[in-house]
Amino acid sequence: MPARSKTVELDLPFERTLPDRVRPMLPMPAAAPFDSPDYAFDVAWDGVRALTSIDQGQVTLWGRGLADLTGRYPEVQSLAALAPGETIVDGELIVSDAEGRPDPAALEQRQQTNRPEAVARAARAHPVTYVVHDLLYLRGRSLLKEPLVRRRLRLNEALQSSGRIYVVEPVADDGLAFFDAAREKGLEGVVAKRFDSPYRAGQRHPDWLAIDAVRRQDFAVMGFIPEAGDHMLEALIVATYDSRGFQPAGRVGGGFDSATSRRMRRMLDALPTAAAPDDARWADDRICWIKPEMVVGVKFSEWDHNGQLRFPIFSGLKPEVSAEECVRTAMVEPPEPGRSRPTEIPLPRLPI
Repeated sequence: MPARSKTVELDLPFERTLPDRVRPMLPMPAAAPFDSPDYAFDVAWDGVRALTSIDQGQVTLWGRGLADLTGRYPEVQSLAALAPGETIVDGELIVSDAEGRPDPAALEQRQQTNRPEAVARAARAHPVTYVVHDLLYLRGRSLLKEPLVRRRLRLNEALQSSGRIYVVEPVADDGLAFFDAAREKGLEGVVAKRFDSPYRAGQRHPDWLAIDAVRRQDFAVMGFIPEAGDHMLEALIVATYDSRGFQPAGRVGGGFDSATSRRMRRMLDALPTAAAPDDARWADDRICWIKPEMVVGVKFSEWDHNGQLRFPIFSGLKPEVSAEECVRTAMVEPPEPGRSRPTEIPLPRLPI
């Protein structure tokens, strides 16, 4: 009887054709920060999520909703000379300050710019940094089923930080200290990702956990209250989406300055009108009900017992997010926290 042979891992042939588009994997919200040797901890950049392919010297950039962003962010074209061909990476676009922290207001200005001459001016005034945190295809081979630890290893072998391209430096184990350091620097929070997790394209999954310093979520705008006597806003009526459709979640009356208020009012006035919801709590003649096509980020303290937001604050437009993505996601209980050690937050090293 022949002896049992050892397991051999074969490198089988694969299709060397990149997909036209891959949807990004998204995290679930976690109830609290934690330590764990099973997770890598990254900064939650709160930028524009974008996947990028490098194929035959051509760089293509697309967002969560698969919209082509290539022309809006010419800074990312430098990836053609930095990364191998037939490669797809996952990352975020941020406009950062002198210390490498995100500048949401400047990023929002870049998001509203699409004409070539205006993009060139905006790129000089507010250049974006592309923060790369995952590798999905390398030299034509899919890594989606590979564990995160292996994808990160291959990412670091294939691509190095240079100029406006920044490859993340995650922290292992010390999630509590990393979260505290992020909060002290005024960052949105951290994202914890299991080392053994595959890349679940287009899914929101608890293998990735978002731990916010301040709670934040994306909401569809289904109504607004005009400011009396001026072309500005008094408040937005924001909503979540579920099997019943769009459900009002709160009235957001703070967080936008005069310029943002006027710009949003022009955008809202151009949207189709809609019927008021059949809910006595929203029987207010001042509200202009609209088709929910605009998405905004909102910071808030908590949900109340009626499913409404407490102390909501507008935190920016989210043109890359579709209204149907604005679902209320249940909190995930994190692993039991352990002891943590002081840690430093790695921020982008910007070119001088």
